[in-house]
Amino acid sequence: EEDATLKDTAYRAVADHIRTLSFAIADGAVPNNEGRGYVLRRILRRATRYGQQILKAEPGFFQQLVPTVVETFGEAYPELVENQATITEVIAEEEAAFSSMLDRGIKFFTELEEEMKAEGKTEVSGEKAFYLYDTLGFPIDLTELMAEEAGMTVDNRGFAGEMEAQKRRSREARAAAKAGGSPRLELVAEQTAALAEKKVWPTDDS
Repeated sequence: EEDATLKDTAYRAVADHIRTLSFAIADGAVPNNEGRGYVLRRILRRATRYGQQILKAEPGFFQQLVPTVVETFGEAYPELVENQATITEVIAEEEAAFSSMLDRGIKFFTELEEEMKAEGKTEVSGEKAFYLYDTLGFPIDLTELMAEEAGMTVDNRGFAGEMEAQKRRSREARAAAKAGGSPRLELVAEQTAALAEKKVWPTDDS
């Protein structure tokens, strides 16, 4: 039977992701912006979105699942028991940081979806996908997932172009600073995420 409400998918994803994160953090990994850490951050943000948007869970729900993982697997994997406090703390911090932006991201995407369907469009532009990533902390795979659920696709080539343009601006800013010029301030995704966590929202100066 088709999972029209996505609830079955959400429950399975949340259960799988809390197990994955608990074991990984117990093993010494932490969510961050590089390699394995970025994979963990993407997994956590996907689970947080499923829980809050699809399952209507309250912010902070994800960390509350850690004791269940420890109780279920702790006897066979004692490192879960030994590191339970650390696992809970890391997940709580990451979840809080993303939850502060999640509502705005969902609202932005919902309005974008309505606008696109009214115009008969089915592909989220690279510019919009990059805004979700750079300003709202949505990994590109999360935007792709939400687009797929809405029957749409994402312009990944356009997104890559926006990403490269940001890197180029950053390089130019560093070069200008070294030359004694006045560089343009550029904030990357996690810096804007940190500002959003402190309730410092972006402005539109266009």
